[in-house]
Amino acid sequence: MSELPNNWTNAQIGEIAELSPRIDKSQIGAGEEVTFVPMSALGASTGLVDLSCRRRFSEVEKGYTPFRSGDVLFAKITPCMENGKMAVVPQLPTALAFGSTEFHVLRPLGNIPPDYLYYFVSSRAFRAKAQHNMTGAVGQRRVPGPFLARSELPLPPLPEQHRIVAKIEELFSELDKGIENLKLAKAQLAVYRQALLKHAFEGKLTADWREAHPDESESAEHILGRVVAKRDEVFRDELAQWNDAVQRHHSNSPDKLPPKPQKLKQAARGGDSGNLSRLPPSWHAFRLDEIIVSIGQGWSPKCEQFPAQHDEWAVIKTTAIQTLEFRPRENKQLPENLLPRSWLQILDDDILITRAGPRSRVGIVCRAKHAPKNLMLCDKAYRLRFPESVASSAFMEMLLNTRDFAARIEALKTGINDSGVNITQPGLLGLDIIVPPLREQLEIQQKLATALSTLSATEADIDSNLAKSEALRQSILKKAFAGELVPQDPFDEPASELLARIRAQRCDKAKDKTTNRRRYGRALIS
Repeated sequence: MSELPNNWTNAQIGEIAELSPRIDKSQIGAGEEVTFVPMSALGASTGLVDLSCRRRFSEVEKGYTPFRSGDVLFAKITPCMENGKMAVVPQLPTALAFGSTEFHVLRPLGNIPPDYLYYFVSSRAFRAKAQHNMTGAVGQRRVPGPFLARSELPLPPLPEQHRIVAKIEELFSELDKGIENLKLAKAQLAVYRQALLKHAFEGKLTADWREAHPDESESAEHILGRVVAKRDEVFRDELAQWNDAVQRHHSNSPDKLPPKPQKLKQAARGGDSGNLSRLPPSWHAFRLDEIIVSIGQGWSPKCEQFPAQHDEWAVIKTTAIQTLEFRPRENKQLPENLLPRSWLQILDDDILITRAGPRSRVGIVCRAKHAPKNLMLCDKAYRLRFPESVASSAFMEMLLNTRDFAARIEALKTGINDSGVNITQPGLLGLDIIVPPLREQLEIQQKLATALSTLSATEADIDSNLAKSEALRQSILKKAFAGELVPQDPFDEPASELLARIRAQRCDKAKDKTTNRRRYGRALIS
């Protein structure tokens, strides 16, 4: 540690606090209620604890961690520790509390304020050291108790500890008010963004434009006729690519004969019922199976574990598809002994939707932008193509990322549990979408891009200020434990004397335990 102020000293945490102290449970009845604190009850980097949960003592007596008011909880497992799940246990509503076995419990000695210890172990600097000293397998790494006990902390005189805690809380209170205002502003921007999108896709954003361009309307039948013509053209291209692959496929290939592309059938009209009443007269509503020219469901062969280099063929991972963002480098290279399926190639302006996987990752939509050559769709995603003369892909990307469409996608998800969710192709293609005239789509697209760009810039400023606030919080803690936050009082009892007293008390306590054990042993012999 760096040089400390006069009257300060260095101490090991295990010297000034009991680690996982024992609690007398003999006075608690089996049916008595106790407070229960699971890991989820601790806030991340907030120091807050939810004490609302209750359990019977008989349910938690074994296999859980006991603690009491004034103890410091320290989450030892990843990622909870890194996220700052630490807290001082406030006044308990019951006699005792139990919690996760993934808590270290620290009980300060010698009247050391628990908040002083909490602020030290919850600081980002200490968490970084703790992370470096974790042990165990990936995903189950933990901070060992001996590391915590041996870790040094700067110990000021006891009165100064109280002054430091009071000053930290004063500064943090001011900081929290500013953070609260920033978060409120960010939430208001999110509400405004949704209102902006709602107005855009209800026609309100371009009402003046329609008045100035009254001749842009086109009948639904004319639109569908052009879709069908383009659909035939796309299918002929896909079929030609498939035939070429079949001819090059040989009997000893490790790959099975690729399935034949399927042409989209012409759907019966039915997408504009229920929606047209609130749309401008020049707009139409179609089901997806009416308006797209192709839907692809990809291929997931056994690939190399590294992304493609240069012009090699590759299959995207589902992580390539993020909300409004395409990440083409998230791919796996196709082995040389497998023939590529060029009809599954991803092209610029393709709309990609994740169709299977964890619930939170299903239904993510983005538009392929700057897609490299020879990149194929994976089996856990759909690829939608719209006719350029009817629909702008950038417009469709925005539309399919609205809250309304996300809610309808959510309703389509099926699966036994949240880790294995799926969206069926018929379900997806049965959803209806709005289709304004193409020129109006481009106008909406431009207006939204300008407004959303301004919103994003404002959000970036807010995020930057939030990051600065967190940096300031850590700066306050750094100054606190370097003796630079409050002035020292030369008349305070030196911390070395406090530490010596705590050591002596622990030594006396250990002697008492030894004496009691000996007396108990002699009593048994006699």
